[in-house]
Amino acid sequence: MEVIEFLIDIVISFVCAVIVVCVHEYPRIICYKYLVHPLYKKETKVSFNPIKYMDPFGIISFVFLGVGWQKPFSFNTGRLRDKKKGLISITLIGLLCNLLMMTIMIPIYFAVRGQNGYLDGFISSLMVYNLAIVIVNVLPVPPFDMVKIIQALNPQTYFKFVQYEKVIQALFILVLAAGVLSSITETVINSILNAII
Repeated sequence: MEVIEFLIDIVISFVCAVIVVCVHEYPRIICYKYLVHPLYKKETKVSFNPIKYMDPFGIISFVFLGVGWQKPFSFNTGRLRDKKKGLISITLIGLLCNLLMMTIMIPIYFAVRGQNGYLDGFISSLMVYNLAIVIVNVLPVPPFDMVKIIQALNPQTYFKFVQYEKVIQALFILVLAAGVLSSITETVINSILNAII
């Protein structure tokens, strides 16, 4: 019985991770299509296949650590009408959509809490994962969102991040493995819920 419950929890966590990644990436794709220069509209092809945006290690991290990440939507900044504003807009919209979904989940969580354990787990995981993907993406770790914002605002600094990409990523993995990001996410979520209660 415990094994079955464990497997169900894994499935719930996996589904929540996929939803959160799609909520992060799909608005970015739509935003990019809208901001592309008219000359490139017809030849600009994008994919809404969710598998393209699932980073295997990011999804596994979501499931077992409660914190994870996506495989960022790759696009040609040279096709944007305004490269700087477009890059910032495309980057921010994913983060804002995750924060919006987290906010929507909070009253739903209180409405259904205690009715069904699996439903509780599903809603609470959506809350936590939406916040977690935002926290991860505001870290200056290539190829996450914050680095894209740096690219738009200060290209020289961006190239320094790219130059030390492997070192920065290694430090990120250490912080992740130490449970720091999970603790931050849990603390923020609990603070929000306690403030509402």
